[in-house]
Amino acid sequence: MLQYPLAAKRLLFNTILFFAFTSTLFSQVEVDTSKFLLSGYKYKNISAIFDKQLNTYFFNYKVKYFLEKNDFFTGVKENFTSTITKTSEKNIKDEQYLSAIGEYKFSEIFRAGVLIDNTLYSDDRKTAINKASQINFSGYTKIKFNPNVSITPYLGLSKNKQISEDDSGLLYGVEGFLEQLSLSDFIINSSARFQNEDISPRKNALRVFNTEIDNQFDSQFSNKLLAGYSEQRKDFYFAADPTTSSEFGITNNIQSRTESNYLIQEKLNYISQDDNLFFDLLGRVYWRDIERTTRFISLNNNNINLDNKINEFRLEFAGNVSYVSQILQANLRASYTEREEKHEPKRIDGITDFSFNEKSIQEAQKNNFSQLSTVTFLGKINLTRKDLIITSIFHRKLRYDTPSEKNYDDRDELLTIARIQYERKINAIFTAFINTEASINKTVYIFKERSSNNNINRIIKLSGGGIFKTDRFESKNNAEVSANYTVYDFEELSPNFKSYAFRQLALRDSSQLYISRRTKFVGTGYLKFSEQGDFNWDDFKSRPIRYLSEAFAEIKLYYTYNMVSLGAGIRYFNLSTFGYDTYINKKLLSRYESIGPVSDITIALNNVSLSFYGWYEFIKTENAVNRNMANMNLKATIAF
Repeated sequence: MLQYPLAAKRLLFNTILFFAFTSTLFSQVEVDTSKFLLSGYKYKNISAIFDKQLNTYFFNYKVKYFLEKNDFFTGVKENFTSTITKTSEKNIKDEQYLSAIGEYKFSEIFRAGVLIDNTLYSDDRKTAINKASQINFSGYTKIKFNPNVSITPYLGLSKNKQISEDDSGLLYGVEGFLEQLSLSDFIINSSARFQNEDISPRKNALRVFNTEIDNQFDSQFSNKLLAGYSEQRKDFYFAADPTTSSEFGITNNIQSRTESNYLIQEKLNYISQDDNLFFDLLGRVYWRDIERTTRFISLNNNNINLDNKINEFRLEFAGNVSYVSQILQANLRASYTEREEKHEPKRIDGITDFSFNEKSIQEAQKNNFSQLSTVTFLGKINLTRKDLIITSIFHRKLRYDTPSEKNYDDRDELLTIARIQYERKINAIFTAFINTEASINKTVYIFKERSSNNNINRIIKLSGGGIFKTDRFESKNNAEVSANYTVYDFEELSPNFKSYAFRQLALRDSSQLYISRRTKFVGTGYLKFSEQGDFNWDDFKSRPIRYLSEAFAEIKLYYTYNMVSLGAGIRYFNLSTFGYDTYINKKLLSRYESIGPVSDITIALNNVSLSFYGWYEFIKTENAVNRNMANMNLKATIAF
């Protein structure tokens, strides 16, 4: 009988495990994370945020805490959000996620624990699913065969509630991991998850398989292969229509949505020996299948809603080149993507050929094929120690086709954006810059049914400013002029489309003055003047229609003592809208003006942080209706 050395036995065992995982278990784009990992709980923090803006109240708190002693670990994390909107009707929406885990380490090979997770969603609006909750209780074991291989089987109960329907049943599954397995020049990571949720009459399922293989085959070259597969089924209730409800004796129908994803990706990286040149190449094949299946479908409905299938295929290529030196930093990236999407209905027994063909034609109108190409360049040139030039160029081309003769959305799009900025350090306390930016976006619809939407959008911006900084005073300011011209090719065919121009002048400033070591003045503000009007590109003339004037200023005095900072001042905002009774004379249409005190408090004591920002505004409008309103933001954090 042959005798194998211990190292050979380990290599053979790991090779068998690798092929057992990778022959059938492949991964998503993002590697799935185990819900039983303790690292997700190993942080101690409590934070709360309250924010009131106009008629919206927002509250959020997060809790994460754990205890670890000897071989026992317990942790909890919770995220709760509540949003209240007061308009003509009050709307309250709550979302909560709570998870608690407890685990005991019996040995390096075996661990056991329990996991409880609860999800809650509640919205008092009358939507399809405005209330839903789910609570799961699972017991699990972690078995580590060696430093590279582990599995986690689990079994539990699940209780699920959707639109007044309560379901409960078994929750069971298994997770497996292959981590940092070294085979020759390859490093392999693989994971898999199998989960079933039998909450009769509904069934939910999850299948996720991941494999990532890294190969550093040269000191300069490395290669990474990622392959994956995932499948998720979700059953949910929705209100049955009267005909279906009467025929099958149900109140709520059930629809299943099953989504399957497949991925193969290859990425090659290169780093030069002098570390100046980097490049990588990426190729990716991705396809997705979605199936919707309704439990009860009545053939007596005048308009039968058949289930459908969606198939999506995507092919991507990308390349990236970077060069870094003391004088030049440059990056060039190019990508190309093809995407095809097909829709088709699912046939059921009893439906007529005429009805099915009609549904097939309707679904086929959603089919589409697109080609997207992009090129991006970013560069920095250090002309001298005081002079810097920053340039960027982005170009995108989209071709969008629809095979259906009844879909006229076929179009081509071209977008180009270019920017150049020059910075000059005048002296030790002042740096100035000037920036120019331009973009052009052309959209062309192929068919005459939508060609009236064909347009060209041109945007030009010119800005300049600087940063002035001394020991006691700092100021950042800039001025920007911009022009936006949108021109329709066939605006004479439709009175609903008119070429227009939008021009704006914006002045911004942010300054602070240190009066003493503990006291400072801080001021921020801006002025914006905008004009919008009809535009004729051939004559380059415009007829103004609307004019906007916007002003904002906030000035505060801050006092800081140890870890406490107190700020108080005044806040002002004004937005005025004007129309034109002639081409020259402006007429006030609306005005919103508010002024009031503002305060800012920050307390940071050891591990406790508390911040408050709020203002009270006295509001005036053009109809002389005055009102008052309070706005505030409160945030508290405790890090243990």
